[in-house]
Amino acid sequence: MDVLPLERRQVPGAAAVLAQAFADDEVYRSLWPQPARRARALRAFMAIPVADAYAHGHVSLVAEGERLLAVAAWLPPGAFPLSARRRARALPRLARTALADPASFPRLARFGANLEAAFPGDRPAYLAVVGVAPEAQARGVGTAVLEPGLGFCDEAGSDCYLETASPRAVALYERLGFATLSSGDRLLPGGPTHWRMRRPAS
Repeated sequence: MDVLPLERRQVPGAAAVLAQAFADDEVYRSLWPQPARRARALRAFMAIPVADAYAHGHVSLVAEGERLLAVAAWLPPGAFPLSARRRARALPRLARTALADPASFPRLARFGANLEAAFPGDRPAYLAVVGVAPEAQARGVGTAVLEPGLGFCDEAGSDCYLETASPRAVALYERLGFATLSSGDRLLPGGPTHWRMRRPAS
């Protein structure tokens, strides 16, 4: 098992791993109830943070040979919310996401707006997305893929921030030094509640 930085050619594969990791996630089941549409939407949607973090931050992978098992996409302090130029670059992938299930797009847009509104005003580093392929879960892969990004934050002396709707993930993040800022935030209208968490540099 190797922990490596993402290469540009791996963006689609990394998005596919994240789509598998979140296929049964409560947030995305609420947003895209039909499984086939959810799978199409997630492949396009997950490519957005991966490509953006590749260009403006850092993306770590866990791989076994050529097989990708986990992905973590990080943005440095001040890089989230996205600038107008970065939003424009994301539009083709966002359009493909919308085409997978057009009726869901207003809720998706509100979700994005709520994520931005809840983001800390001092704009710390951001764990934009992390996911582990289902067959690789419970093997320490999630911790391994997060370690490079946490190391970058520590070297920079920067706090880092995330949000999650998974109680299981909260326990992992707490072990890694994150503390809960708030819980019960309904960032997706009609969806599950989220925890917002922050970790100081060590």
